Amino acid sequence: MYAAQKKGADFTVFFFTPMCGNCQMASRLVDMTQNVDNIHTTIAKVDLNYVPEIAQTLEITSVPALVKFKEGNPVDVSYRLHDVTAIFEFLYSE
Repeated sequence: MYAAQKKGADFTVFFFTPMCGNCQMASRLVDMTQNVDNIHTTIAKVDLNYVPEIAQTLEITSVPALVKFKEGNPVDVSYRLHDVTAIFEFLYSE
């Protein structure tokens, strides 16, 4: 994630914690979006237990969360990861 930020890349990060049941379900939904042939969005998965400072810096208030980065900067966050459609809408929103 840090390398992509330094390069000014566009990417999305899925933040989770392993003991979160909703995170496990959302992780499977994120995986489904990545299996669609025409998806060209890079999504990294990060366990917030290992990087709590990122949660504070990005002001992540709950998990699961998707944070969209444009040119290496965070531009949007979504906590609505209840279905694949909501994830697609977030990934492709401007």
